Amino acid sequence: MQRKWDLRNQFTNNNERITMIISKILNQHGAARLLSALILIGGMLFLGTGLTGQARSEQAGTKKDLVGTWRMTVTPYDCATGAERPPFQSMISFADGGTLTETTSSPAFQPGQRSPGHGIWIAENQSYNFVSEAYILFTTEPNPPVPGFQRGLQRIIQTVEVNGNKLTTDGSVDFFDVEGNLVSSGCAKAVGERMVE
Repeated sequence: MQRKWDLRNQFTNNNERITMIISKILNQHGAARLLSALILIGGMLFLGTGLTGQARSEQAGTKKDLVGTWRMTVTPYDCATGAERPPFQSMISFADGGTLTETTSSPAFQPGQRSPGHGIWIAENQSYNFVSEAYILFTTEPNPPVPGFQRGLQRIIQTVEVNGNKLTTDGSVDFFDVEGNLVSSGCAKAVGERMVE
C-alpha cells in the first residue's frame, strides 16, 4: 500500500514540475520557445523510452536459443522409483518475451479433456525453467494402466537444457481439483527437437 502511495505522490510531483517548467518557459520566452522546449522534452522522453526498451530487449535477448517450436517426446516416470511409463508426443512453443504454449497427444487424456497449456519461461544461469498450466475440462475414472483425472488444472514445472536444435527437460507434473487441492503428482522428462525450415 505504501508503494502505491509513493508512486502516486511521485507522479503528482512530476506533473507539478512539468507544469511549473512550462509556465516559466511561456512567461520568459513566449509560445515559440515553449513549442521548441516541448519538442525537445518529447524527443528526450522518446529516446529515453527507446533506450530503456532496447536495454531490456538486449538483457532478455542474452538467452534466445530456447525461442521457437519444439517437437517433444515426453516420458512420465514415478518420482520415487524412477519407473518409466510409455512415452508420448507433445509440441511446445517458446515465444520471445517469456511466454509459451503447449499441447499434448498423451493417450492418458480423453479427446477434448485437456486444454492447450499456457505459461511462462525464464533463463537462469545455463538453463531455463518454465511453468505451464492447462485445464482438465471433465473428470474420467481410472482405467488401468491409464489414471483417471479430476476436472481442474494440470501444472507442469520443468528445467530445460538447450544444445543447438536439441533440448532436454525434467521436472514435475501436478494435478489440482477445481478447488485448487492437489490431487496427484508425478514426474516427467522429455527430449525435443526444434522445428526448422
